[in-house]
Amino acid sequence: MELSNIPKEYYGQYRMNVMFDGYKWDMQAGEQSTISDKVLLFEPDEMSPLIENAIALYHETIAMELAMQKHPKLVLETGVSEEMTAALCNCRPETHVRFMRFDFHPTTDGWRVSEVNSDVPAGYPEASVLPDLARVYFPGYNKCGCFGEVLVKKVSQIFQKGVTIAYLHDTHTVEDYQIMHYLGDLLETLGYKSMYASPEHIRWVDNKAVDIGGIIRYFPVEWMEFAKGVDWYGFINAKTPSCNHPIALLTQSKRLPLVWDKLGVDVGTWKKLLPETKCPSTLTNPIGTIPKGWILKPAFGRVGEGINIPGTVSSQEEAKIFEAARENPLQWVAQKMFDSAPVDGLHINVGMFVVDGEFAGCYARVSDSPRIDKDASEIPILVRGM
Repeated sequence: MELSNIPKEYYGQYRMNVMFDGYKWDMQAGEQSTISDKVLLFEPDEMSPLIENAIALYHETIAMELAMQKHPKLVLETGVSEEMTAALCNCRPETHVRFMRFDFHPTTDGWRVSEVNSDVPAGYPEASVLPDLARVYFPGYNKCGCFGEVLVKKVSQIFQKGVTIAYLHDTHTVEDYQIMHYLGDLLETLGYKSMYASPEHIRWVDNKAVDIGGIIRYFPVEWMEFAKGVDWYGFINAKTPSCNHPIALLTQSKRLPLVWDKLGVDVGTWKKLLPETKCPSTLTNPIGTIPKGWILKPAFGRVGEGINIPGTVSSQEEAKIFEAARENPLQWVAQKMFDSAPVDGLHINVGMFVVDGEFAGCYARVSDSPRIDKDASEIPILVRGM
């Protein structure tokens, strides 16, 4: 594995192509450009184990999800509310597409996994379009899977032809809209109609979404529970085909490892790749610190938020993290920290997509910091000869 650069003389054109063809309309994260000139190159024998492990993790996660429905007390231990737990444990999802993204990191101890984005992972265009835009500059290298193609194939098998698909997202942000618009454009070529909306715009009659034939959701389940005007019960009991069904929340929490030994399912791949995980209440002392080599994570955090990796947060932010974990440990987890192995000075997170058990593409996020958060840049992945 190595990092390479888009040739300097072509980067301007590449950046424009990423913007207009790669659905990267929001090109800045503060002062940081989200369009990097970097490309991550793999050999086939380096990529194959990641694909195999991602597929294995998917099946283990689905097994845990099914088991969790039978154990509502364990669901509560992961930080899900009582009302949501009751609804999810008593639902029987009908036809839906299921996909996840697993985050792999190169470390001094080999590849490790930090989490699964089981509910609404990001990176759709980055794992689909960006490799096509970059590979013209790297003869002999090709894209490895394509999230958009796989998802469209799966969706078109269960969504009735020609129906209107609701693409649900936070309508206040360009970033969410551009991600959904990528999928909408793909499915419109197959004759589907698009409606870009917030969950509050969906109305339900007899557990069917009114005037909607399919739902693709990019709005976290735990947000829907507290969002004004959202009938979140409708989504859980929906007979309208969807992607993903809210049952995904059962395995979204980073506290899942605290209960998986009680589920009676094989999670051997998870145990091999995920660092040791504990409830923060078992590690924190009265002052609110944790032992060296451990970090805190919010149970439902995203894009690296709220993680106190040493050297990446201010003392004030770390104090707030300790305070929050001490006051409400049920919403936090403590995890043994792995030593990130930077490549050319950059820390790397490789997101591996799996859709209904099928590998569906990947992309990388790179950062100067070992905490790969909202300021990281997304870059394409290419594999020699694939």
